[in-house]
Amino acid sequence: MSITILKPGISASIQDFGRWHYQKDGIPVGGVMDKISSSVANIICGNEVNAALLELTLHGTEIVFNEDAYSCISGEGCNAYINNTKIEFNRLLKIKAFSILKTKPTRYGCRAYLAIAGGFQVNKIMGSASTYAASGIGGINGKNLTTGDIIHFANTINKSVDHSTIQIGENGFGYANWHVNFKHQHNNSNHISIDCVKGPEWNLFNEPSQQYLFNSSFTVSNDSNRMGYRLEGNELSLIQKQEMLSSAVAIGIIQVTPKGQPIILMADAQTIGGYPRIARVSSADISKLAQCRPGDVISFNEITEDESYNKLRELDKKIDQLKISIAMTNR
Repeated sequence: MSITILKPGISASIQDFGRWHYQKDGIPVGGVMDKISSSVANIICGNEVNAALLELTLHGTEIVFNEDAYSCISGEGCNAYINNTKIEFNRLLKIKAFSILKTKPTRYGCRAYLAIAGGFQVNKIMGSASTYAASGIGGINGKNLTTGDIIHFANTINKSVDHSTIQIGENGFGYANWHVNFKHQHNNSNHISIDCVKGPEWNLFNEPSQQYLFNSSFTVSNDSNRMGYRLEGNELSLIQKQEMLSSAVAIGIIQVTPKGQPIILMADAQTIGGYPRIARVSSADISKLAQCRPGDVISFNEITEDESYNKLRELDKKIDQLKISIAMTNR
């Protein structure tokens, strides 16, 4: 059982939760940009939350299902169609063999996630199937997906999901009689508020720059990718120029270049950096940030470390509650 990539679109890759415990060796964690949406897709399919799935950036992806499959698509950044019929996100689907999935443009969001019940059969490197194209590891031959790539399923069916309520229509797919209402990102806006805490080098920046960060807006540059989001807006400046020793960095860190440009480090970012770290995005808002596309406007809101921790705990609880709710539905 498998799918074949007819068109990868703007970008498509195989991702999971990434490679942990190798940062000391200079290996980025990588993995999905939006853990919440990817987790929802996998949970609906009865998979582990960190199972490998497809990350689809914006639109233009076309995929043919070579066999019948149970599937789910979650996230934002596109509308999805099977055999030219629009489908709902966050809902278990049964897709008939030879059906074609296409993604088309929408106004908001950036990334969608396609999961298959039972998961994909992908070799793991350093404990992860995630594609890290910069080093040529993970996924299929260490590259983002291209036309003609065939991705096999790990299992033919996942017994933890109840498929009995799905009815197939004339258009080649069917829905389960339940769906998940779990939206956490844009809410139909291209202006996003992101919570963050002060960074290790906060006090090295002059007062106007500190004020700019929390009282002005920044635009996501076209020169943004899975490694980092470059932001356009007021320049941020140190009290006095100085050489910085390289230090550990991680996803969510906001560095500032010598030209005063903020960069938010994302999933594929390096593990050390030499730019001052003015702030860090709350871990609970990383998934919301991952749905920003070039041209979106970001405003930063200051919170404390305790508030950031509590936000993440609440988000984790929601995911746990979703697992329980779906497990009870499938009894």
